[in-house]
Amino acid sequence: MNVTVRLAKNSGFCFGVKRAINLAMDASKNHDKIVTLGSIIHNPQMVNKLKKAGISSVNDIKEIKDQATIIRSHGIPKETYEYLSKLGIDIIDATCPYVSKTQKYAMELSEAGYPIVIMGDDQHPEVIALKSYIKTTAIVIKNADELKYEKFKKVALLSQTTKNIEDFKKIMLKLLEMSEEIRVINTICNATDVRQKSTFELAKESDIMIVVGGKNSSNTKMLAKISGKIIETFHIEEASELKKEWFTNKRRIGITAGASTPDWIIVEVYNKIIEFVGDESMLVEKVEDIPV
Repeated sequence: MNVTVRLAKNSGFCFGVKRAINLAMDASKNHDKIVTLGSIIHNPQMVNKLKKAGISSVNDIKEIKDQATIIRSHGIPKETYEYLSKLGIDIIDATCPYVSKTQKYAMELSEAGYPIVIMGDDQHPEVIALKSYIKTTAIVIKNADELKYEKFKKVALLSQTTKNIEDFKKIMLKLLEMSEEIRVINTICNATDVRQKSTFELAKESDIMIVVGGKNSSNTKMLAKISGKIIETFHIEEASELKKEWFTNKRRIGITAGASTPDWIIVEVYNKIIEFVGDESMLVEKVEDIPV
């Protein structure tokens, strides 16, 4: 049986994650004591690699003792940033520029008196940080069904950057029925959107999909959700989780990866699948060599 293994276009690290990792690695060369406040990205393998480079992760600002501090790509609450600044901590801000822009929109809309509906996960670090920029009411919902009916004189709608545009549209349409005035700013990152679209397209052409990325990564879980609606899908973090029996009688195998998934993990997953189903002459060393 002729088997193809393909990678979705635009898989793996996005601009914001690459920027955060590069800032962290550069900072580690210039500081003996350095930490990240929270996981810099939602990928445990990458976090472990940074730890080996001398960059540990702390979850409580009380654990920071005169160490240079990297702000994770998801951002941190405004009050926390101001607290660290007052302590005179050397701050390396690796907040994704798209996340920073969403925070700016939230602050401006709040100052203009708009209650703000946020499509997102209430306990996600990005949303926790985003709410800190809102002085008016912040309503966090995952989908249109969670939007309880009330009449707004005016309201604004934003999104966590890693969410799905179709879900965002449904909330917007429901808010239109509930509001005299509505401000909508599409804050879903383009990198998220293109990964979702390429995953959707590859899933339609596959017999099975493997989604690679952190189990706690919002954008990776969204890729698994999109793919799972179309075809049998498995969400894994690394190659060791793959099972040979998944690929029995599967002729077209698709792989996609979240925006916080390092290239080396994608390569390991592809090569493991090739060992299961293909010709070992097809093994690759670089992600660019994987067929798309």
